[in-house]
Amino acid sequence: MAEIFLFYAIAGLVIWALFQRNKLVQLQRRIAALEDSLPFNLVAEVVPESVLVEANAPEPAAPFKVAAKASNRRTASVVGRDVGSAPVWEVPEEAAPERVFKNPLAGASFEDMVGGKLPIWIGGIALVFAGFFLVRYTIEAGLLGPGARSILAMLFALTLIALSEFGGRLPKVGESFTADPRVAQSLAGAGVATLYGTLYMASEIYGLIGVAIAFLLVIVVTAIAFVLALRRGPPTALMGLAGGFAAPWVASMGASNLPILLLYLAVFIAALFGLAVWRRWLWLLVLASGGGALWSFAMLLTAQNDLAYLGLFILISGAAAVFALDRFGQNDSKWKDAATFAPMALALVQLAMLLPQMNFSPVAWAFFGALSVLAIAMAWREARMALVMLGALVLAASPLSGAWTERGADGVTIAASFAIMLLFAGVGHFALWRDRQPVPAWAVAALGAPVLVWLTAAFSYTADVSDTIWGVSALAIAAVSAPLAWHQHRLAKADILQRLSVAATVLMALIASPYLIAEEWVAVYCAVIAMAVAAWALVTGDRVVRRIAIAPLAIAMGWAVVSSYKIIGALISSLWGDSNVYAQLPEIGDTVRTTLIPVVLALAMLWTKWFRVGDNTRKVIWAFGSAGLAAFIWLIAKQPAAIQSSSDFIRLGFAERAVFTQILFALGWLALSQAPKRPEWTTLRMIGWAIAAVAMLRVVWFDLVLLNPVMQTQIVGPVPIANLATSHMALVAIWLWLLGNFADDIKQQLALRLMSLGSMILTVLATVRQAMQGTMLSGGAIGTGENYLYSVGLMLLAITWLVRGMMAGSRLLRMAGLALLTAVTLKVFLIDAAALTGLLRILSFLGLGIALIGIGWAYGRLMGTAKTLTET
Repeated sequence: MAEIFLFYAIAGLVIWALFQRNKLVQLQRRIAALEDSLPFNLVAEVVPESVLVEANAPEPAAPFKVAAKASNRRTASVVGRDVGSAPVWEVPEEAAPERVFKNPLAGASFEDMVGGKLPIWIGGIALVFAGFFLVRYTIEAGLLGPGARSILAMLFALTLIALSEFGGRLPKVGESFTADPRVAQSLAGAGVATLYGTLYMASEIYGLIGVAIAFLLVIVVTAIAFVLALRRGPPTALMGLAGGFAAPWVASMGASNLPILLLYLAVFIAALFGLAVWRRWLWLLVLASGGGALWSFAMLLTAQNDLAYLGLFILISGAAAVFALDRFGQNDSKWKDAATFAPMALALVQLAMLLPQMNFSPVAWAFFGALSVLAIAMAWREARMALVMLGALVLAASPLSGAWTERGADGVTIAASFAIMLLFAGVGHFALWRDRQPVPAWAVAALGAPVLVWLTAAFSYTADVSDTIWGVSALAIAAVSAPLAWHQHRLAKADILQRLSVAATVLMALIASPYLIAEEWVAVYCAVIAMAVAAWALVTGDRVVRRIAIAPLAIAMGWAVVSSYKIIGALISSLWGDSNVYAQLPEIGDTVRTTLIPVVLALAMLWTKWFRVGDNTRKVIWAFGSAGLAAFIWLIAKQPAAIQSSSDFIRLGFAERAVFTQILFALGWLALSQAPKRPEWTTLRMIGWAIAAVAMLRVVWFDLVLLNPVMQTQIVGPVPIANLATSHMALVAIWLWLLGNFADDIKQQLALRLMSLGSMILTVLATVRQAMQGTMLSGGAIGTGENYLYSVGLMLLAITWLVRGMMAGSRLLRMAGLALLTAVTLKVFLIDAAALTGLLRILSFLGLGIALIGIGWAYGRLMGTAKTLTET
């Protein structure tokens, strides 16, 4: 008991210390009285600036009115007299300004806050906890019985309330209550909070009163709190709010008494909502919703039973906050956004968390669905609430995923999935057809709900389900999304709705492909979708829709590349010199489906200008199409020879390569020759040069480096001159010379002509080698006769170039002939002559000398004639 009295002594000391502030107030009034001679409004001095009440507040308490009237009487008594030399101006009582209570923190300095305001408020809160912990202490110490504890707590609460109302009438200390209204506010708030805790304790802990009586008494306490808050302003309401929400915690109650706790919270929050609406205190609405949400979250983490009551409480509190907010009308308070979005958002999150705890039961889904309906209704009425609606849709994905994972495809899960999809998508489509705002939000609801539900079910449900069901359902969603695009086009609107509709349709159509389409046809399917989107973009003229076609086209190209792994592997092996790649090649029919048709469709889109995209994208598509066509042509070219063994390669390897290379040269030349005649085919010239480049690379890489018939055994034919080696290299020289006619500049032409001349040299060498070795050029070593024939053949080629250069006036041929002649002469002197002896050496030098003299004489004579003609 001594400890209890000690506690009361400390509490009394705190109250006494607070009352000492009255002395400062009295000193301020004495100073004001000395300044009565100045012309100013005395009523403004009587009314403290920091009092908190709104313009429509009821009449103040009696002590305050008495003080105000007394002050006015003192003012009236000096009217007509001179105080010193200055007249005293009267302010009539009816002209006194109405009290408008402002925010106590507005314009307050640190000294005012810490020294004057905060101690009073903190003192009031301390009184609340003093009452709570006093009762708790008696419980733990066993000092008083349940009835005595409850009566003691109630007397303490009523004492605080009585002091707040009638403390101003107490002798000596009464003026302390009227000097600063915050004292009465804090006492009233502490008393209300203590009453809430006392009722909860008496009903739930001790069972002294029944539920019905406790409920009625809570209503009475709530009414008292209403009256006190209306009289004393926001601090009293705030103290009551803190005490009311803290009461169950102080009493150590929670999940074990969930229904009673929720009933208490419901009544308490309803009272707070009513007070907030009555006084237009938006901050109180937000704080009340937040306090309820905190208790709901706590129960979600701890409660195991009676969860349906918790769901009902969350639903009602969230909906009540919305309806209460509607009573505020237009309000520019800084609490507006929090009051608009926070209650519904918190309620939706809590119901989504509650669903797995209730095993995704129909009742739990009904709670979530009801709040989602309210969110949609709010969005229908006010555009800014569309965020809440979309939040509800997104939150639905989590419990849906859990339901499909844990419960599987049972009736409840399927019904919940269809209900969510139809709810959001149905209202979204209806809103879009009615042209409701905001269009993007309704479009996301209409188009996103089916997609979200389908994706959630497909990725969460792991049991075996027919691919046909998934594919058909995806196509059905795509079919429902497509008409919106036509609707917008009919209205001549190329807006975000049309684009979202096309995007949703394309997405679901692509998703359906692996379920309904065989793998070899997937690329064709995606390419067809891309063509359809490109055609629609051509109809609408919408550039964004045109870009959407890139997605299915990219998938088509990627799938075609992946599906062509066999032919790609064979190509790589061939590039590294594998002579037997036929066994690695895919079937032609498979390649037609996986590669050729997608390639043709992609190139057709570019060729017909359906697909108007940037240059870089066009180049990528052209590269893909060209590579795909080249790969298919190469596959076809490999079929006639069908080289499957080393013997086949020896017999047909060089012939296959030569024919394929000559076809490429012919195609390249044909494209370049037709390009000037077809100026509308802007890419024809590029295609011609690309084909010609591939042919030249084949000659260098295969015929001269990897698979040179001189180094690897291959049959070139037994007939001299009319064999494959001679004819192939001769045709290469001709093609290169002809391609020089289409060169873009002199440097490119010179390069092509030099390569042609080099090919002529190779033709001579191949002819001599075949004449000496026969059908296989990889025969024995080079003999003396073969070596000398090389010199003879090259000498004849040099003479031919010189003659032709003189006749045609081609300096390139003349210079090339002289260079080759010089090289052959050096070869004869340094190599050929060293291998000859006797008469043969004499005859070789004799012939070489006569030939060189004759060439020099003829060359000089011809050049002199040409110079004379030039001078003339």
